[in-house]
Amino acid sequence: MVFDISNPIRTFPAQSRAARLRRRFGWVAGVSLAAALVAACSEGSGDGFASGVYRVAGSQRAPSMEILEKTVEYSVVPASRAMVHAPDALVVLERNLGAAVEQRIVLPNATAVRGDNAIHIRAQTGASARLGEFNFSEITTRFGGLPAPFQRLTDSALLSGEDSLGGYVYAREAIGAGTLCVLVLRRMTIGARPLPRGTQALDVMMRNCVDGPVEQALAPISARALGVSGSAQGSVYTLSPHAAPRL
Repeated sequence: MVFDISNPIRTFPAQSRAARLRRRFGWVAGVSLAAALVAACSEGSGDGFASGVYRVAGSQRAPSMEILEKTVEYSVVPASRAMVHAPDALVVLERNLGAAVEQRIVLPNATAVRGDNAIHIRAQTGASARLGEFNFSEITTRFGGLPAPFQRLTDSALLSGEDSLGGYVYAREAIGAGTLCVLVLRRMTIGARPLPRGTQALDVMMRNCVDGPVEQALAPISARALGVSGSAQGSVYTLSPHAAPRL
């Protein structure tokens, strides 16, 4: 269902005051009806229609999410609350974005490459992401851009990989004689692994620089690491995306 809102007010010839009032209140009623139809279509059509509304309004994303990304701070949480198994994590940070929960898991960096090695995760809902589309530009924007040394990376330079949790894309950059950096992007949906309660996908971006081979660089985002949560018992992380971060 598509609404044409490009010209909601038309120009009419001069009419009587009564006619103008009827037209004015008729237009208000029409707006109310359109709003009701939008709500009905949203309930019936789900994420696709909501994304269409954002595009009509001149944005591919909900403005409220962009504001939250710029204003909501991270809190330190126990490593056991990590959405993935990361035994080498130096710290786990978390923030509540309303329709999504985001974590940043900082990993050790034994190289001379500037910046943190980190796994960036967002537990997505239909209100926080277009679940039917995994877009390179969108995901990197949502995660605050690309880390060094991948700032100039384009989607055409990405390599593809696959494991038991599904497919992923990555880039690699050799620095000096023995240092290798990888940037990995992937989305895990229902069926790949149990997800946090109320969410439909986990979007993941990792930068990891190591003095070693590509297998070592990719290890923190392997199927074995991403298949379970960070708890010692390996139980599934089930935080509701609508729950506030806890210390």
